[in-house]
Amino acid sequence: MSSKRTQSEAGDAGRKKKKQVRVWVDGCFDMAHFGHANAIRQAKEMGDYLIVGVHSDAEITKNKGPPVYSEEERYKMVRAIKWVDQVVEDAPYVTTLETLEEYDCDFCVHGDYQYS
Repeated sequence: MSSKRTQSEAGDAGRKKKKQVRVWVDGCFDMAHFGHANAIRQAKEMGDYLIVGVHSDAEITKNKGPPVYSEEERYKMVRAIKWVDQVVEDAPYVTTLETLEEYDCDFCVHGDYQYS
């Protein structure tokens, strides 16, 4: 048996594995529409793996007023969006560094999205 490595094996050993860039975005996502999907698409473009936090009914009611769709319906709607890799249910209304660290996120995407 030879101890020589093949060219492919030598190339693989010399390459460092690229770290997956994990991105966080959150929201209510009530009455999900094109603007929500486009914001999620733009967030996905910022990295490799997109985690979407969806706020609970209680948090939305406390901060904005009662949602139209239940949290369970909103979780399902967001999971159906093709750019979403993971949904975090009952996400905190205010994103903290602790939340980003818990989900090993590199970036938090938030702000005014252009929906066109």
